[in-house]
Amino acid sequence: MKTYEVREDRQLVRLEAVTSFPCAGCARTKKARVVAVRGGDLFCNGCHGRMGASEPSDRARRSTGRSPASAASASSAVGTQASDVRAEDPVRVMVEELDSGLPHSVVNTGLTVEWKFHVRAEHLLHGTCPVPSDMADRAAPQEPLDLTFLRGRHRIGVLDEQKGARLRVTGGETLLTGLTWPSFALPGTRVSVRWDTWRKLRLAFTPLDKPVVFGGTVVRYVYDPRIMTRELAAFDARVDRVEELVLVALRELGYLDEQGRALLPREALIRNTIERAQTERPATRKIHGAVDRLLSRSVLIWEQGSVNRAGMLHYPARRGERPIALLCYAPVLREASREELRNTDAGSVYSAGAHRVAGHLMRIGHLGKGASAEARAAYREDHKKAGLAGPHELPRGFTYVREHERGI
Repeated sequence: MKTYEVREDRQLVRLEAVTSFPCAGCARTKKARVVAVRGGDLFCNGCHGRMGASEPSDRARRSTGRSPASAASASSAVGTQASDVRAEDPVRVMVEELDSGLPHSVVNTGLTVEWKFHVRAEHLLHGTCPVPSDMADRAAPQEPLDLTFLRGRHRIGVLDEQKGARLRVTGGETLLTGLTWPSFALPGTRVSVRWDTWRKLRLAFTPLDKPVVFGGTVVRYVYDPRIMTRELAAFDARVDRVEELVLVALRELGYLDEQGRALLPREALIRNTIERAQTERPATRKIHGAVDRLLSRSVLIWEQGSVNRAGMLHYPARRGERPIALLCYAPVLREASREELRNTDAGSVYSAGAHRVAGHLMRIGHLGKGASAEARAAYREDHKKAGLAGPHELPRGFTYVREHERGI
């Protein structure tokens, strides 16, 4: 859907949807929307940036016909920096993609296969679960599997039981399909999986010592805050449309640190907010005004980061890189109150019996998908019936799952 300037012999492109591909740089299977192409080889954004960082000396030698030292001296003499122009343009900084949600920490004992992964919105949307090659190579295709969702490691509690999930190859990747994820499973939730050959599969969630509220959402299980910032929207406060566009662009495209803070230069945030507007694009002055209002309310704050010669953004600032001011979104994190835990009581899902699942929103915008007319109508109807204030229209980038029954 977009191409960037060619650097050396690599063309950086942004795809319409997240795609799985083998990276020729790190020899790992990656899943991303930003891919660097060179001939028949594909490179992840991280390898593209690292390759660029190692190339300035070669560029200097080719462009000036002199050694890197003399080229740098000549550049300094005229008051310029011998670096890629991308590093001087805060509008075009690049951010390394998150992990793709693929299995990790795989242990194959011969009798069992165990692995861990973090739930992604794509898994929740399509009812899938990633599996390692150790299982994909041994399990019988299309053979139904029995699933048990567990809570905890020491005091095990059965949350749900399901039958009929099967392995299928989708887009060159083997996935477990036909799952109905429990309602408490959020994007970013960590899952530990154990496959007892041949049919039984156990998916365990590790409870937090104390449940927390992350950006307005009650979280009960161990999670990755970066994935939650990317894929889980906070609905604890309504903002105007332009402010919402700014926050969504920052959370979906910004650099993420270990605490789930999202960061981008102001210039890059303004450009991406304009480009990502699906219908009427807001005027630049309105976006600047929205940013200023968010700063005045401390929804956004200023932080200091840095950019390397390849244009890769880093936070905190790294020594030897060009410093740059960054707008930062920090999700509010606090311990959940008793009232909040009662209002989101998950007791009904801590059972293998049939239970009701409340209607809820599911984020799909980052997948390049839009809500169906039926989902929009259902949300409008349920929102009005509940007597809730505010607009009755489905938020941009989400679909709506109506209340339904789940369990055995």
